[in-house]
Amino acid sequence: MKFSLSGRIIEVDYKYCQMDVAEFGELAKQSGYDAVELRRTQIDADTSMEEVSRMADALNKIGIGVSRFPAGSVKDAESLKQLSKFADMAEVLGCPYLVVGFEEIPWIQKAADFLKERGLAIVIQVHTGGPFETPKLAVKTLKEIDRKNFGLMYDPTNYLEKDIDYIAGIEQLKDSLFILSVQDAARVESESEADWEFEGRYYKKHLFGTPGGIDFPSVFDALEKINFDGYVTVIEPISDLMNNLDLAGYMCRQLKKMTSKE
Repeated sequence: MKFSLSGRIIEVDYKYCQMDVAEFGELAKQSGYDAVELRRTQIDADTSMEEVSRMADALNKIGIGVSRFPAGSVKDAESLKQLSKFADMAEVLGCPYLVVGFEEIPWIQKAADFLKERGLAIVIQVHTGGPFETPKLAVKTLKEIDRKNFGLMYDPTNYLEKDIDYIAGIEQLKDSLFILSVQDAARVESESEADWEFEGRYYKKHLFGTPGGIDFPSVFDALEKINFDGYVTVIEPISDLMNNLDLAGYMCRQLKKMTSKE
């Protein structure tokens, strides 16, 4: 497994990041990660290839890779054509995975076919409210897409919100899991204890690696059984549980203990 840190940990209200990409790469490297995952606030369709090249040079000097970044969505011939620039960006950054949104299956199939020719894959996060909201729905959607370079970023927290067995889900989706998403939460009984509510259930933020949250040791046991060897990406947002820059290093240390890498 390789460990990746999402720019979400330095992203303010989905509007901007507290560091530039080079500074973020340095934080991730010093914290023990192998790669960074970039957010739309860090790279998008308006980012020039010159800026991408500067990012790549800086990250290469730091010695850290890029695991995934957003590449818009596909809905017609024009948006499909725009994937070419994102593929160029991925090539410069040495990034294997892109996030590509879609509403209609035929267009995401075309996108996957195009990106396959460039040696790239599409990886979409398991999330509430989407076509991968439950393992059953995810299996159905994956069968319809039917592309080997299309896979999932598995997120136990989103399945916790749906009151789904997130351990069993790993076996159900084992053939399409490219990345594990790591963010933590805990179920609570009352609204007064909660940070948010979902479908009549209450949840609060939880410090990764402490009792009471997602059972990540069992998640990793389940991943070991399916021989998972993809990225493990920390996608925690800026937190009030710990200073976010400290949290980056803390989580990487905890992950390495859980996966017996130190």
